[in-house]
Amino acid sequence: MSKQKANLYCLLTAVIWGGGFVATEMGLDSFTPFAFLLLRFAGGAVLAWIPVLLHHEKITKQALKIGTISGVLLYLAFAFQTFGLERTTTGMNAFLTAVNVICVPFIVWILYRKKPDPIVFAAAVICLIGIGCLSLSSGSFSLNAGDWLTLVCAVLFAGQIVSLSKAGSASATVINAVQLSVAALCALPFGLTTTWPSHLEGSAILSVLYSIVLATFVCYWLQTTAQQYTSPAACSILLGTESLWGNLFGFLILHEAKTPIMIVGGLLIFASVLLVEAAPAIEAFLARKRVRQA
Repeated sequence: MSKQKANLYCLLTAVIWGGGFVATEMGLDSFTPFAFLLLRFAGGAVLAWIPVLLHHEKITKQALKIGTISGVLLYLAFAFQTFGLERTTTGMNAFLTAVNVICVPFIVWILYRKKPDPIVFAAAVICLIGIGCLSLSSGSFSLNAGDWLTLVCAVLFAGQIVSLSKAGSASATVINAVQLSVAALCALPFGLTTTWPSHLEGSAILSVLYSIVLATFVCYWLQTTAQQYTSPAACSILLGTESLWGNLFGFLILHEAKTPIMIVGGLLIFASVLLVEAAPAIEAFLARKRVRQA
């Protein structure tokens, strides 16, 4: 797979997750956050094992190790995001979660001594500013207990992205099945002890199905596969555009009003995506220029 196709997988994942904001909002009218998480991960795990069994995929130690680490980080990230959301605003929660865009290059630097690519790092900053415009256009920036919990969530999401980058030649299908299974097991304690609805509307059922099939099973397979062919930093930026798509779907489906600063934020996020896609060409141009000047 080419790097461009891998980046397209990440962008498609962000688009589906953007629609997931609408689905989750509809689902949480009937389910508590932790019941919704248990359904999401358990259902996604069941689906993820089907292709593994059908194709008789070999479950290697590498796939088990990466999948377990990623699954634990994935659930903890969602748990801290949920705890944070109970104590802060939705916009602030979304913005601080997206700090993982900046965290990823530095985690890679700390763990693997690989300095951030200047172009990708610039794109990460632009993307973060854009997400800030989308999330904070109607409020002010201040940190409370919920905000700090959300920052922990952002670091955990960044760690999950970095952990998948070490999958090597291990099967993305197996890793995805393992990570969703581990996340589902982690979700059991809170999920089973929370309140469950006695009656479900059709919209709640559709939202759960969207979250299980598309936002979990399909998206995490796309992310796991893509990260074997693209950098963690580029992946985090492209996944970070989910905020843009979430706002777009919110406008089209829920008819949410958008302010000028939110439009500016969307344009900045789009610019960061273009910068990531153009990074190889820019680096080649700069390399040729340095050769001519030498």
